Amino acid sequence: MIEQKFLDAVFEYKMNLLINKEDGFDDAEEEEIEKNEKVNPYDPKLIRVDTKTFSISQINDMINDREIDLSPDFQRGFVWTDITRKSRLIESLLLRIPIPVFYFSQDDEGLFQVVDGVQRLTVIHSFMKNEFKLKNLEYLKECNDKWFKNEKGRKEDSLDSIFVRRIQQAQLSINVIDPQTPGKVKYDIFKRINTGGKVLNNQEIRNCLASSRTRNLLRELSGSQNFQRATRGSVSSTRMADSELILRFIAFYLIDTKQSPIKEYKSGMDVLLDGTVEFLNKTEIDIMIEIRNKFLLAMDNAYDLFGDKAFRKAIYINKALFLGVSRVLCQFSKEQIRKKDKAEIVKRMDEEIGKEGEFRGALSMATNDAKNIKIVYDTVKQIMGD
Repeated sequence: MIEQKFLDAVFEYKMNLLINKEDGFDDAEEEEIEKNEKVNPYDPKLIRVDTKTFSISQINDMINDREIDLSPDFQRGFVWTDITRKSRLIESLLLRIPIPVFYFSQDDEGLFQVVDGVQRLTVIHSFMKNEFKLKNLEYLKECNDKWFKNEKGRKEDSLDSIFVRRIQQAQLSINVIDPQTPGKVKYDIFKRINTGGKVLNNQEIRNCLASSRTRNLLRELSGSQNFQRATRGSVSSTRMADSELILRFIAFYLIDTKQSPIKEYKSGMDVLLDGTVEFLNKTEIDIMIEIRNKFLLAMDNAYDLFGDKAFRKAIYINKALFLGVSRVLCQFSKEQIRKKDKAEIVKRMDEEIGKEGEFRGALSMATNDAKNIKIVYDTVKQIMGD
């Protein structure tokens, strides 16, 4: 009986390890359904999606000229590797079989981000760059083992010119989401789009709504040595978990410094983060630089104080603790941190995390609730002192 309970406990522990490899966060952290968010329907007339037709030759040129972003952050790591699957897509074009519609989002600079269909476009672009030969075709057996147009090799190793033209002239149907479409409307459109069989999560949708400058800021901070060192590189970037964590800091930093249009957080994390992206899209470069410097300072201070235990309640990063600690530590200079009694601070933090009470509860349950966020912030601030 005891042995079975032990084995069950070990199994559960290992399963938790597997589950949490996806994003790198504390398995005990419970994200509540945000019941406080009101549904505000919008006028359907605000939806501005135009259907356009481009030839594959045009699309390929736009990719080469970087007018189309073929590697949006939320799509990296989701690529086709099966040569048969890739070859059959090309075969569909050769057979003049229409392929499903694509979704692009156009920004204010006229550039396009692929919201739905990036894997298919990547395969087509890759084939036209002669990065793979066709294999295991179902109908056009004569095209097996052929490159698109390998000018360095033998002519017979490439597709016949009639097939080359067929690919170049093939028409793709693109639904283009206009940059003037209101953010809330765009958000709903993206929410309804299925990307490569993978439904976009909230942060991936925000990434679509973000300007290139906002995306670059989040990408820089998530890839910074400061963030990677403080988190031990344990926060996954696959589904943009790292970007969302950083965006939480930015949202509350702007509230704390009275720069946010949202004066007070009253619960509704998604609404807050959506609004923060809209703010960043329009804000001055000086504010972005300020945010960057304060975030990197918070990461350095956290590592200097807590080392490998920074932001952790147990094994994994705890989102609520990350937010509370980073909000407080960005207020201290490195010199002020050096003068602190680090051992005492670490001891007090461990004691607060270890004992039953409001602080521990706020790190585990309803972590997006305004009351719990305040409990974490106030407790960390008290531990740090002046």
